Amino acid sequence: MSASARQDLLVEEYGLIDDPRERFQIIVETAGGGSTPLPESERTEQNLVPGCVSKVWLALRPQGGGTVEVLIESESPALAGIAALFCRVYSGSNPTEILATEPNFIERLGIDRFLTPTRARGLRRLREMLVERVSELAEAG
Repeated sequence: MSASARQDLLVEEYGLIDDPRERFQIIVETAGGGSTPLPESERTEQNLVPGCVSKVWLALRPQGGGTVEVLIESESPALAGIAALFCRVYSGSNPTEILATEPNFIERLGIDRFLTPTRARGLRRLREMLVERVSELAEAG
């Protein structure tokens, strides 16, 4: 399944919850719950996403067939939930697909309405860092 299709499925699933505030709360409470914490070896300064209020780490693991596993960990429960959605959309995709798929689930699910300007800037920075890292992988591979 493509990143775009995974994103559409995610929007369809969470879109069943009509109330945007309730939807955001459920994302925060449940989406990050199944995430595996990053090993200490990947919680490095190099993997730290700059511009975030709380600490957020981004790690990429190349997989077979040219795909990438995207791992994100955050100390903030709200960002951990949103980060889990990023991982769900992008993990298992190839670099071209990741670069071509903007995380529009944030607007489509109304998540952006509940983010402070600082958290919204942190999410933009997360996407920028993801693009930078995936581009480096594509050039190296």
